[in-house]
Amino acid sequence: MTEIIPFDRDLVGQPFKRITEVLIVASQELIRDVLRSTLASVDQVRVIGESRQGEDAMQAVEELRPDVVVIESQIGPDAEGIRSGYLFKAARPSLGIVVLAHGFGPEAMQYLTGKAPFGWSFITRAASLEPQRLRKAITSAGSGHGVVDPGLERAPNDSYIPMLERLTAQQASALELVAAGISDSGIAHRLALTMAETHELIESLYCDLRIDTGPRVDRRVVATLVYLRETVRIRN
Repeated sequence: MTEIIPFDRDLVGQPFKRITEVLIVASQELIRDVLRSTLASVDQVRVIGESRQGEDAMQAVEELRPDVVVIESQIGPDAEGIRSGYLFKAARPSLGIVVLAHGFGPEAMQYLTGKAPFGWSFITRAASLEPQRLRKAITSAGSGHGVVDPGLERAPNDSYIPMLERLTAQQASALELVAAGISDSGIAHRLALTMAETHELIESLYCDLRIDTGPRVDRRVVATLVYLRETVRIRN
């Protein structure tokens, strides 16, 4: 594939739309695959690399020098993705950070309001599946501004928490795989778990989704329907 070089102007001096170069940082291969696939259809955005979280991510930021990092994270003062984002910004203040967030609530919003600097965007997993919403988050962060996806904003007295946001990051990854039709052994392989750990994870998923365990219930099908329903709910 021909490489697109982000010149600011073309050969005859006319303004040229700059390509925003993106580094994807996520522990789970599935999430990296989904983000890469979504961004492939986004104009003026190009993925230049992928990394797991940790030291590899910092090295990738230093070597590839992206305009924006899209990073998966649980939210809270000790969230790995947030900590990494601050380290990235300390090394390169102009870098944009887009947080693919899970588990937002009133406490998290207060945390972000008090500490998040300019050049940060925060979106839900569901929003990251929509090219234009992901593009807006990326371009806003890259320009030194930022957006918070409406799906993350919730008044403190709102008692309803969407089902998908009640799950842990690992449960959410398992649910995405279940909805994609991946077998238990396939889930174990992709999440680097033993079969026993996988069965325990999926059982906890069904329990937290409040799926009936009756003999005539196909819990995989019900889980898939819940995933589709809740994804549509968040998008709307």
